[in-house]
Amino acid sequence: SKEMVSTLLTCRAAKQRREDDGDTSSEYYHDVCLALAQVEKEVGEDWDGETVLEDNRQPAIVMPDHILKAALRGDIKLVLRWINADRTEDRLNAITR
Repeated sequence: SKEMVSTLLTCRAAKQRREDDGDTSSEYYHDVCLALAQVEKEVGEDWDGETVLEDNRQPAIVMPDHILKAALRGDIKLVLRWINADRTEDRLNAITR
């Protein structure tokens, strides 16, 4: 599903960001690794990024860092408020940088 793909990409980006910052021993990094392992188990760790669900006609919306952090700590209400705040954008399929 689009949600699983988005979660996979979000977890990979969060893990990479922590590694780039040299933060590989914190509880946050450990939580991200656990979440990534679970998503990779469900989606497949060898997934190449191609999906028939993508719509390349519009540029992807970039998820703000505070929304990513809220999603990773389970603050679903904040994430849903952000998704529903602008119905003209496809925020449900937002990506992280």
